[in-house]
Amino acid sequence: MKKDRYSEPVKKLLAYGDARKFREWPDYLKLGLSHEHIPELIDILMDDELYSLGSDTLEVWASIHAWRALGQLRAVEAIPSLLEQLYCIDEYDDDWMSEDIPKVFGMIGSPAIPALTDYVADPGKLFFARICAITSLAKIGIASPDHRGPCVESLTRQLEKFMQNDKTLNAFLVCNLVDLKAVESLGTIQQAFHKKYVDLSIMGDLEDVEIELGVRPRPPRRASLFQQKHESLFQSGFQNDQLSQTDFQTQSPVILGKKIGRNEPCPCGSGKKYKKCCWDKIKRE
Repeated sequence: MKKDRYSEPVKKLLAYGDARKFREWPDYLKLGLSHEHIPELIDILMDDELYSLGSDTLEVWASIHAWRALGQLRAVEAIPSLLEQLYCIDEYDDDWMSEDIPKVFGMIGSPAIPALTDYVADPGKLFFARICAITSLAKIGIASPDHRGPCVESLTRQLEKFMQNDKTLNAFLVCNLVDLKAVESLGTIQQAFHKKYVDLSIMGDLEDVEIELGVRPRPPRRASLFQQKHESLFQSGFQNDQLSQTDFQTQSPVILGKKIGRNEPCPCGSGKKYKKCCWDKIKRE
């Protein structure tokens, strides 16, 4: 990394500091960043040396500031580089990337739909990277209602391959179609559930999906089998590996009709992220 290769506005990102101190994304354009700086911002995004710096340095945050700035600039030129870096979500458990990149693509908008569609469809891509691309398509459709249709079509087309997909991937496709209120995709969703090709630990069962889509009335609130199972298991400290993949696919793991994001607090009350707690235990079964 050579700081002197960057122009003055871009160089400011190297010292902008800990992204955790900002409750909202800063307006990076106020630093003087404009479209002429997009190549330099992409350079920071792709700089492995910067990415691998220690957590005690200011520069380690520069890549986060760079991809956020690229989003605010609606930098279509950055689409290939953003997709290329998604492997970091799986390889380095990069929560910042998994949370931020869908927002970035939501800002870039419809020009990213074809590339994201191809990425989601590629079984050679890493698992959580594909989920990030799925979420990115939903973010575009939500941010730009005029382009909701192509996003729904893209996710539905991938869900139609439910027998070839990982069951958890199918569940995230369903989650994001629900976020898009894609009632038009209900037939495909129903087929995937009826054939038992959806991981029930993510969104719940078909009834819950239909409730969230508004095609089935919401029943009175009730404790779910999923919650009861977790309460008893955590009281026993998960002794004897009582919770199995089969349990989750045969019981109704619904948390009152609400999906659980992998970075959200685990519903068991452990204080850990869902991906680091019960979800992680399920996937290892």
